[in-house]
Order: sequence, then C-alpha cells, then structure tokens
Amino acid sequence: MKTAKEKGEEWGCSAHTVAQYCATGLIPPADKIGRFHAWAIPDEWPKPPMRRHALCFLLDTVDQLHLGVTFNDLKMGYSREEVRDGYAYLISAGFMTSIDLQNYEKELCKAIVTSRGADLINADNEAQSNNAKFTAHAKAIASLGLAKVEIGCEASNE
Repeated sequence: MKTAKEKGEEWGCSAHTVAQYCATGLIPPADKIGRFHAWAIPDEWPKPPMRRHALCFLLDTVDQLHLGVTFNDLKMGYSREEVRDGYAYLISAGFMTSIDLQNYEKELCKAIVTSRGADLINADNEAQSNNAKFTAHAKAIASLGLAKVEIGCEASNE
C-alpha cells in the first residue's frame, strides 16, 4: 500500500489530487488507515486517466446508448484514445461491465453501469449541485468635511 504522497510522486501530481481521487470514489480500494487517517492506495493501482466528471460523462454515455441514442450522435469532446483509456479504467475499477475496447463504439451498447458506477455518478451529481456558494460585501465611505456617507451592498450567487 502507498500513501497519497507516494502515489502523487509516482503519477506526477500532488498528494492533494490523489486524496481527492480517493475521497470522491475514483479509487475504490483506497482506504483511510492509521491514527491520522491517511489514504492507503494499492501499490499497483493506476492513475485515473480523466477527472471524475469526465469519467461520469463516459458512464452516462452507456446509459444514453441504452435509451436509443446512437454513438455517432454523441459529442464526446475527447480523443479516441482518451475515451478508450477512460473506458479501460472504468472497466478495471468495476464501474461498468467489460467490453471489447478495440471496437468500443459498437460494444458500448452491451455494457452495463454497475452499482459502483451509479454511486460514482450520484456523487458527481451531488458535487455539481453543491458548487461553492459565495457572498461578497462592499462598503464605501466618503467624508465631505462635516458630512460622512456610508454605502454598502452584498452580492451572492445563491
């Protein structure tokens, strides 16, 4: 088992990024251990080839194909290799059933999103709906001799 720091060094990213992968469910066998609850990741576990949202998009594509959408109608936004690598990761991590990746355009309609994949999609949907909310406050004070004026306002994205 390796720590998030060790995996980050191996994968060329920060320990924080690896911890995020673990916390969001992208690395299913990752577990918090020890007194400080550090992430422990299996030594041989590969780096996710895409961010969670992109992998969830690929999983959603499987569901769209089952609903009758044709593969050629889908706008992926990724290269063929990125899509293939994404599906390879999703299969190896148990987020979907196995297919022939050499011909994934035709094989995807046979794939099924597993309960682990559905959990990942739900976690991504929840994270997207809970985007950071902010509130900004502004205050201006003008002093004109004996008179003083204060103006304030608040802006929020809620």
